[in-house]
Amino acid sequence: MESIAAIGQQEPIDVLEVDGQYYGFSGCHRYEACQRLGKETILARVRKAPRSVLKMHLA
Repeated sequence: MESIAAIGQQEPIDVLEVDGQYYGFSGCHRYEACQRLGKETILARVRKAPRSVLKMHLA
C-alpha cells in the first residue's frame, strides 16, 4: 500500500471475463491496497475466457 501511495500502481491485476462476469485471480493485495487508498480506478489486464479456464483457477 505504501508503494502504491508513493509511486502509483505499477503492475495491473489480472481479471477473467467469463460470460459477462468478471473474476479477479491475481493481484488481490494490489486491489485491496487501491481500495484502502480510495482509488476509483485500478489498472487491470482483462482476458476473456471460457468457464473451463475459470474452473481451473478455482480448483
